[in-house]
Amino acid sequence: MQRRAQKAVTAVAVVFLVVNAFLSFRWPEDLSYDPTEVSRRLAGTYTIRDRIINSLRERRGVKPGDQDFQRLFLARLSEFQEKSDVQVSRRVTLRTLEKAKQIWMRPNKELQNELQETRKLQVSNYEGVLNKIEPLSVCGRPTNVGTRSDLALLEHGQVAGVDNSCPGANSNKMLLIQGRVSYGRTGNNMIEFLHALQYAHDNDVTLGITHDSWVFNMLLGMFMSIQDTSEWQHQFEKAFCVKIFYNDSKFDDWDIVQWDDLAVLGEGRGLLGLDQNYLTSKKMFLYISQSPLLDYIAHQSKNLQSLFRYHNTGKGTTNRGVPVRNMCSGIDAVFGADNKEVIYSTIHQRSMEGQAGITLMQRMSKASGCHPTAAISMEPEYVKSILRPLGMLNHPIVLITDGQDFNIIRRLINDPEIGPKLRLVPEGASWVGGDITLAVMSNVFIGNPASTFSGFIAKSRLALGFGHSYLFRAQNEKGEWHTVCGDTCVFDKKVMGSIS
Repeated sequence: MQRRAQKAVTAVAVVFLVVNAFLSFRWPEDLSYDPTEVSRRLAGTYTIRDRIINSLRERRGVKPGDQDFQRLFLARLSEFQEKSDVQVSRRVTLRTLEKAKQIWMRPNKELQNELQETRKLQVSNYEGVLNKIEPLSVCGRPTNVGTRSDLALLEHGQVAGVDNSCPGANSNKMLLIQGRVSYGRTGNNMIEFLHALQYAHDNDVTLGITHDSWVFNMLLGMFMSIQDTSEWQHQFEKAFCVKIFYNDSKFDDWDIVQWDDLAVLGEGRGLLGLDQNYLTSKKMFLYISQSPLLDYIAHQSKNLQSLFRYHNTGKGTTNRGVPVRNMCSGIDAVFGADNKEVIYSTIHQRSMEGQAGITLMQRMSKASGCHPTAAISMEPEYVKSILRPLGMLNHPIVLITDGQDFNIIRRLINDPEIGPKLRLVPEGASWVGGDITLAVMSNVFIGNPASTFSGFIAKSRLALGFGHSYLFRAQNEKGEWHTVCGDTCVFDKKVMGSIS
């Protein structure tokens, strides 16, 4: 009995010391900023105990000694501790993510070092441009545009220089995109538009786009909606250095770019193989720029940033007069009021139409060294090998999928670590634009390098200054997963070929 009594006394003493220490602890974070209390905090006299007592007195009319004071005090103390734990976890995760970036990783370490050093040198030369770049937020979540992580910095530096003219300013040569028929779906079309901009840049020609073409049918539902018809054309032409033509436009004064091999591209395509607009679209998809890698990344990133500066928020219409949707609808539907602060990962699962997808991934595997099927099957252990070291298994995981293989979804849902954190986009909020923004603005993205949709997301993330896009993974001799090619590999023609 005596021993039990001594233990009880000791336990009470320990609890008293811990609680007393906690109550006198100075709160590290400003949870609800009040300017009138700054001087007290700086003087070191403002404790959690003071804060809770003042809050209970002001909001509940309860003060020390009242009947309900102890119960309410302990309840409020528990709330403070929970908030503190969440904030500490958030800071730890963000620090881990910052240290674990692998943007420039390459199988060839010599090339990796060369890219990193060249990038550092060139960024240092354009340091003065940083304060001239307008910051960018998407759906209330900040990006790293205008920081040293901005991969378009070199292009911004050039734009800020003496020669600000658009390609083709001194000639009548023009690449013209017209017609409503294009090659492939959204991911392909995004590549075709970005490649067309790159072709104009590389060859110093004007890029012309007709108002009723597939480009605007594809883009305006997500970006650059028409809100003011008197300003929209000028805004679009200025953002992308293009010229827009309407149905009554004449091209007599222009020297239109002609392709020599369109007939070859049309073989086996039936009637589509005879459509010049479709073939021009396909030619743009297959275009591979000969620009140095860093210059290519810079120019592509600048154009991607322009798209996201004008992401649709539910206002305006398409070129056909159809009201546009909100690109933030996916983030809002999944996370609600937490959409601006939440830390989360996104998985893009694409089956790639069965065997055709496997064949494409095998080609990608030879070029990058990544596993030939892992990014298609998305096994739970593969996903966890990415998220666990980053501490991201403690945070929500959003799945966007083509829905072709429900077995993959079932495996993720049934996994004891992934399942409880998995979020699916509600059916009414799931659409191409919402899915893109969900993935682009996530803290970690896991995708398929053979998917042009995944590729567009990964490129956009880099353009906005984000790392942690995991597309190229392989296993070592011990069966451990690791990244074999870093984030910028999605822009590398030696790895991605025509979809770079």
